[in-house]
Amino acid sequence: METGKMINRISNRLRRRSRKVQETVGISGARGNILDYILVESEKHNVYQKEIEKEFGLRPSTATEVLKRLEEEGLIVRIPDEDDGRYKKIVFTEKAEEIQNALRREIVRSEEILLEGISPEEQEIFMKITAKMLENLEREE
Repeated sequence: METGKMINRISNRLRRRSRKVQETVGISGARGNILDYILVESEKHNVYQKEIEKEFGLRPSTATEVLKRLEEEGLIVRIPDEDDGRYKKIVFTEKAEEIQNALRREIVRSEEILLEGISPEEQEIFMKITAKMLENLEREE
């Protein structure tokens, strides 16, 4: 019973920290969370709408609306994938660079705070355990 409660408490505090930064740059709510996600994930791989739908549990029409609004605000562009033009990569624009930098600083600082006093070995164990927890939950969906 305590596992879910602890994960929820951590998540709430991270969300609160993130929301403060998002509000200072004029982005909030789902748009801010999606921008955070695109920022983090686009450093590792191309980000597509389907991935955002899955990550946030959004219907395709809802994801389309949020991304359309971010595009209208000039914060992202959707670029056809080189291998399959039906898929559109989601990419930050130059206008979003200031927001991106503020979000990146907050993400880095939150990670530092979270991992303070935790050894690399403990971090590795935590990541393995939480990955298994997520797999367990996804299997039940």
